[in-house]
Amino acid sequence: MIEYYLFTHKGGRAQYLDEVFPVVNPELSFGILSSAKLGDKAALAGRRFKEILSSSLIELELPALCAEIDRNMPDNAEYMIFRISDERIVSLRRGNVYGKIVKEGELKVLPNGVLSLEDEDRIICGNEEFFRHLEDEEILADSLFAESSQEWMNYMVRRISDINWLSEGNMSAVTLIVRSSVVKEWSSET
Repeated sequence: MIEYYLFTHKGGRAQYLDEVFPVVNPELSFGILSSAKLGDKAALAGRRFKEILSSSLIELELPALCAEIDRNMPDNAEYMIFRISDERIVSLRRGNVYGKIVKEGELKVLPNGVLSLEDEDRIICGNEEFFRHLEDEEILADSLFAESSQEWMNYMVRRISDINWLSEGNMSAVTLIVRSSVVKEWSSET
């Protein structure tokens, strides 16, 4: 089972133009679009991004899906697409939308491609604005203390708020925790 929590905030901007879009078809997929650099094209790009992820194109392998996104979006669109299951994550990103993974107590950048997952692996993906005021050590510490994906997000948002009162640009992020779906049975023999 994958536990996740989404966070979006318009910051000091007049409106929120990014997209964080979860889709289940058949795996759990996410698309994160950062449209800050698109100017007048931001709203249109957001709608188009959502349309693509809502269509049957979501069933394509990630390289083919990203090729469709690239064909239908402005050249400077920044996004990340990933699919996640209990066993693996497949991700592709373009621009300054990226992810980090906590595996075995270490924080690493989530690479493009396929990465195997284990119980209690924790993943944070977001736009550049979300990560701007967070140090890797803080992300790691917050992930290790949090008991849920929402609690982990709350710790990080609190850190950002302490610095800028959430008053800068649009922020978009998702936290994910891999939870074992196997129920362990305990027995005692006398």
